[in-house]
Amino acid sequence: MCFYIGIEDLAANALIESMRKANKRMLSYKDIENYGSRVIELLNSREEKAVLILSRNRTNALFKDYSDLFEEVDIEKQKGIMLKEGVEINDLIERFRGYLALDVLMAFVNEHSVQALGVL
Repeated sequence: MCFYIGIEDLAANALIESMRKANKRMLSYKDIENYGSRVIELLNSREEKAVLILSRNRTNALFKDYSDLFEEVDIEKQKGIMLKEGVEINDLIERFRGYLALDVLMAFVNEHSVQALGVL
């Protein structure tokens, strides 16, 4: 089986973990990409095939499809994704974790992956 991980799942799960560990509501694209790389690395090490689906078009779709949750920000010359005011961790968990394969969920919460976010 091959897992395809889109920017929406990647960003939401990165923000869940950054909020859980450090109450951080904004992540740079670089941090999200590093987190994704570690998630893929972990899945591949367990002989699971996985691919990140990242592109500017997919990112634009994220902001359109989930405009109630996310906004693009540029803070201190770092572009990234921020949770909108009023969005809480449980909102993200309900929308982005219930359908995930267990292997993918375990890779998202793995300490090695979360370290890439700079919140540990």
